[in-house]
Amino acid sequence: MRPYLYIFVALMLLGSMSCDSRMGTEEAGSSMASLELPPPANLPNQKIKKEATIRFQVKDLAKSSTKIETFAATYGATITNNQTYSQKELIETNYTIKVAPEKLNPLLAAIQGESIFLDNKSVSAEDVTLQYVDVEARIKAKQAVRQKYLELLTKTSKVSEILAIEAELQKVQEELESVQAQMKALQQQVNYSTINLTMYQLVPASYSDRTSFSTRVSSALSGGWHLFKDLLIGLVYIWPILLVAVAATVGLRWYKSRKRSII
Repeated sequence: MRPYLYIFVALMLLGSMSCDSRMGTEEAGSSMASLELPPPANLPNQKIKKEATIRFQVKDLAKSSTKIETFAATYGATITNNQTYSQKELIETNYTIKVAPEKLNPLLAAIQGESIFLDNKSVSAEDVTLQYVDVEARIKAKQAVRQKYLELLTKTSKVSEILAIEAELQKVQEELESVQAQMKALQQQVNYSTINLTMYQLVPASYSDRTSFSTRVSSALSGGWHLFKDLLIGLVYIWPILLVAVAATVGLRWYKSRKRSII
């Protein structure tokens, strides 16, 4: 019987060791579970910065510019920059337009309607939520530090301490204003989308195959008429020279005819 008793005891010991091992594993698992990070807190509403860039050719730059200003007024947009450049081959106008994000696409479609040749167009949307939260947290931290210095000023009467605290307070105030300026710029970018618009009109010397034949003929006729008027004006400017030339010609012919009659 003793051999069987030894076997029974050995099996019991193995069973208890297995239970202890399982319990240790479960405890370790529960311990690791307790160390897990809590779920992230919900972020505030997403802050999206939208920007569009478009460049195209127009038939009449002056008329298209007037329409762009009308479109901006219709959609409640603001033109913050307007520059016109004259180059050898084209006349170009650049616009920077600020508009509410929900009106970006309709306004962009209206603007593109002026195009007769689209060079490029791009629309981007950037999520700046984390940047917004970071700047907001920095503002709160600077405000808290400033409040601490203000409290210290009320608790001291030593001139040296007052001067030291005021110097630190001035430094914190400048840093706070800098961060607040960043926040204001960020809010402007989120609250108003940006359209970077470039329109251009080709001058006759640079017309290429992408310009229609009728447009080129019309431009050539117009250019010829202007050239004719310039020539007439030029002749008016040199009338004294023409008068002298006519008088000299008449005088020369009279002299020759008289000379012949004498001979």
